[in-house]
Amino acid sequence: MLKKPPTPKGEKINPRSMHQSYLDKMEKSLTDKGVVFFEPTTTLNINDTFLKLPSDITDIPSKDLGEYLNAYTQQKVYLRTLLGRVELMVEEAKRAYYDASESYYRKYSLDKMSETAKERMINAQESVKPFYYEYVDCKKKQTLIEYSITNIEDIIFMLSREVTRRTGDFFDENRTHNVGRR
Repeated sequence: MLKKPPTPKGEKINPRSMHQSYLDKMEKSLTDKGVVFFEPTTTLNINDTFLKLPSDITDIPSKDLGEYLNAYTQQKVYLRTLLGRVELMVEEAKRAYYDASESYYRKYSLDKMSETAKERMINAQESVKPFYYEYVDCKKKQTLIEYSITNIEDIIFMLSREVTRRTGDFFDENRTHNVGRR
């Protein structure tokens, strides 16, 4: 387990700056190895206009259908980048929480109590609460991004199915036209 660097007495640690430095360190390490992180401002061109679905996709022109697929696919790529970052935030928050709660855990482990009871007593400590809440908040952010990715996958499937349907209709029309010419 990593130890927190000592801080001057009375000075508080900002967990967000710890996360950012951890994120920066991890991303720099990977960027140095050639990994590209997809960002809307640098490596993606997401057209926000097409991130709002019409009420009936069967009414939209084929060109726009392609624009919707493009926008949602790029959004999914970006959300996976964000998911990776939030997973790093979860890990860093977990480390900070474990460091803040370690002495209390040892203390409560001397008594015979369940893990749940120990956890509740530890999390009630004012010095542990902010770290615990940050850890829980990061896990909730991760879950929300995972749900968003799942929603986008459903939208991409729906749009792809419409493309396939239209392609099938096109071939059926051509076949009917060709059969009628004989």
